Amino acid sequence: MKMLEEIIGDYQTFLSEILAQTEAEGFELSDFVQIDHACYRTTSLENYEQKKAELSEVASLLGETEINGRPICTFRLKEPIRHANWRIDAIELPAPKEGAVHEEGLEHIEFVLYDDIPTFLKKYDGKPFEMRAADRGINPEIGLNLGRYTVKFHLLNLPTVVYLEHKLGVTSVKDGQTGIHA
Repeated sequence: MKMLEEIIGDYQTFLSEILAQTEAEGFELSDFVQIDHACYRTTSLENYEQKKAELSEVASLLGETEINGRPICTFRLKEPIRHANWRIDAIELPAPKEGAVHEEGLEHIEFVLYDDIPTFLKKYDGKPFEMRAADRGINPEIGLNLGRYTVKFHLLNLPTVVYLEHKLGVTSVKDGQTGIHA
């Protein structure tokens, strides 16, 4: 059986780098309840299926939902990642978007906010936030490109969102889609 680091790479260095970049960008890490997940990008559908099988050895598949026309899996780790004072329980594995080119590997983390999104945006006014998913489904998110990595911010942790989607019969989510559509 493979270890998590063999599957997704050196996540400790990734976390050190992305957290340092987040702080250097002027964010107070105390504004976040948790880092609920890290995202691992794949470069092909074949690789997506391979990583999905490998992650199933170290995590439980919580769900696979179509988001903006492609499947995205959420896994709950059997052993959470621990980094500094953070505990990360989930890995997100998106299939590649048709026509988009991504580098293979860990790409972003997502923070759960203490405040609501308008309060957070007011506090960090002037940041070049990506707002494309700010009205998506039951867990709107905003993002910030840090160069090599991205950080995203939302209100609910991903395992909770997957649970709610399952209970509500949500099988597909699109940016710009407010409310619940099964």
